[in-house]
Amino acid sequence: MNDKILLYIVLMAIITYLTRFPMLLLSSRWQIPAWLGRGLAMVPVGVFTSMTIPPILFHAPKGAWSPEYLVAGTVALAVGLWKKQIVWALLAGVVVVALWRQVFAF
Repeated sequence: MNDKILLYIVLMAIITYLTRFPMLLLSSRWQIPAWLGRGLAMVPVGVFTSMTIPPILFHAPKGAWSPEYLVAGTVALAVGLWKKQIVWALLAGVVVVALWRQVFAF
């Protein structure tokens, strides 16, 4: 392996550790307020929504909405509401897109 690549990996690991260590140290000695904890609990939902909704609604090749993304998003939403787990919703959406592309492959 190239020595520079190994050096980059080690440096990235050190930088990652150094940027996270102070917060880990502080969080072990400091209790966050309940309101902040409730707000932070919603961060994964917000990130998931911001990563999934724009591609579903605004993926417009050739000026038209993509039916495969709309169908996959609808199925993923239904499975997510039914199972109450993001993993199942993601899997359902991926399966629908894969099946759509197999059935309607041009």
